[in-house]
Amino acid sequence: MSRQTDVETLPDRIASRLALRSPRRVDGTLRGAAVLVPLVEREGGYSLVLTRRAADLRRQPGDIAFPGGMVDPGDPSEVAAALREGREEIGLDPGGVLVLGQLDDRVTVQRFRLVPFVALIPSSAVLRAGPEVDEIFEVPLRTLLHPDCETTEVQRSRKLPGGTDVVSRVVFRYRYRDYDIWGLTARIIRDLLDVI
Repeated sequence: MSRQTDVETLPDRIASRLALRSPRRVDGTLRGAAVLVPLVEREGGYSLVLTRRAADLRRQPGDIAFPGGMVDPGDPSEVAAALREGREEIGLDPGGVLVLGQLDDRVTVQRFRLVPFVALIPSSAVLRAGPEVDEIFEVPLRTLLHPDCETTEVQRSRKLPGGTDVVSRVVFRYRYRDYDIWGLTARIIRDLLDVI
């Protein structure tokens, strides 16, 4: 006879913590975009799945990113858009994805409202890079949680395209092997780590 345990898994903890909070929403008039923040269980713990964008793209070539993109008119919801983009960019079958919850909205430099969805993907998933992706890689969460992995800096006021002023803000950066993870991707990682 097997004994039941009261041990909460990391995905359970993330899902319950996200369910207890209301994600911060941003101006709904901005064009929408959505990303998956995919977690996968590996021997030794959970990892985040990230991509290196194709070098020949017009916007953010070679940047480290989560799978995602614009919400299309045919998408029934933001989460549906994130799942569609996951299929297009990394070959992820949406049927095997368990969405754990939503992080806070973020505004991109291009003035899109970005909605991140944390999701658990099967460890057996076979991922394949689509045309917008040069590389798919994983970063162990235990590495991201190590203090030496994260650096922060304060950016002073500056102008964004369109003349919008940005006041001082904290900018996060993570280094893993030869990967330099910065910008909005690093901000979303910090949001997830704050939930954990």
